[in-house]
Amino acid sequence: MSSLFSSLTSASQSLQAHSFGLDVTGQNIANVNTPGFSRRTVDLVSVGPSAAGSAGGGVSVGGVRALRDRLLDIRLQQEVPSQQRQAQMATSLSVVEASLGTPGSSIDKSLKNFFDSFARLSETPTSPTARQDVLLQADSLAGSFRSMAARLVSARQDADRQVRSSVEDANTLADQIASLNRSIAASPSPESTLQLRDEQGQAVRKLAEIIDISTLDRQGGGVDISVGNGRPLVIGDSAYDVTVTNTAPSGMAALGISGTTVTAEITGGRLGGLLEVRDVTVPGYQDRLDTLAYEVANQVNTIHSAGYDQSGAAAGNLFAYSSAPVGTTGAAAALMVDSTVAADSRLLSAAAIANGGDNQNARSIAALREQKVLNGNTQSLSDLWGDLVYRVGRDTKTATDEAASGAEVVSQVDALRDQVSGVSLDEEAANLLKFQRAYEANARFFSVIDRTLDLLMTHLGQ
Repeated sequence: MSSLFSSLTSASQSLQAHSFGLDVTGQNIANVNTPGFSRRTVDLVSVGPSAAGSAGGGVSVGGVRALRDRLLDIRLQQEVPSQQRQAQMATSLSVVEASLGTPGSSIDKSLKNFFDSFARLSETPTSPTARQDVLLQADSLAGSFRSMAARLVSARQDADRQVRSSVEDANTLADQIASLNRSIAASPSPESTLQLRDEQGQAVRKLAEIIDISTLDRQGGGVDISVGNGRPLVIGDSAYDVTVTNTAPSGMAALGISGTTVTAEITGGRLGGLLEVRDVTVPGYQDRLDTLAYEVANQVNTIHSAGYDQSGAAAGNLFAYSSAPVGTTGAAAALMVDSTVAADSRLLSAAAIANGGDNQNARSIAALREQKVLNGNTQSLSDLWGDLVYRVGRDTKTATDEAASGAEVVSQVDALRDQVSGVSLDEEAANLLKFQRAYEANARFFSVIDRTLDLLMTHLGQ
């Protein structure tokens, strides 16, 4: 009789265990499309015999685990920041590339029109129309440089605004992770942390997209996070915000943690890409544009001031600056036609001698179009513009290619992770059938033992 009652208890426990397995399988199926969800598996444990002569106590649920591969998670945290950095650079630089205009319609066109106007002036050096055309084309060229300089400044400012926005997003995620650490530490059992750890993993993944991070697992399921050269961002249930400070004179954001400036230490994620564009790539383009503007003004002014105006007087500079550049820095944004010459086209220098009908100076300036006067007489003014356009296009293409390559690597690591943590409907269907059959078999066993006890009780009562 005792053995029959034990078998009944064992069957009841088995029904509960396999019913629980059905519940877990259903949970996996329900979350097949949930981002960050890690597949659950049930650990079934055999219950040993309680006394001699007993076959055993059946089965019980030993626990529920989320299937994760920590090595793959770490690999993702390493690959995601690099891929996001290149993707952000590709996006930002594509805007810069578009702002340069199409070939033949930007500064290169203004340079061509400017030198063409001097070529026409050389044909009719005393023509008021030709002289006025030179002034118009010179003003248009200076305006093109100022507009291009403004676009590059705008590109840096756009990157800076995105830096500030990304910092806010990173701080929000850091607070979320610290809060999850607190909840995980306070959870009564490992099973109750599974959902929290899924949320934690998803938050860490999003944070890695913004900034390059290093993680260290805490005992019990929490995670500590550092950035840069080991700067703490999340320690236990405490988050340390990334701060933003405006720097003079540009007003660009400098990033800090706990009073230490970390801007130069952040190299990955969207933040790393934005900082690279803002602080290195675009300033490099600005330097080249300033150099071109300065050389245009310098080369033209050198020839122009060596000649004579229409009245035979010594000529001055054609180009000037609204504010003096420091070296070449600021030349493009400040380039303008000298106000004295702009007010009187007769002051233009077309002659190389004190003769209003001479055209040698106009011819010399027109010849600057193709002359190799830069970088040790290896580049013309047009070549310098072409070099700038090439560099922007090359940098954009490189970032785009590396982003695509990085995305492929991340996709492959994600696929490997999904093999471990992802929900497979085919596998879950097999588990569903497995637990269902086990439940049905135990239900029949329970029914047999129940009928046997009824029969035994009936016989004993007679």
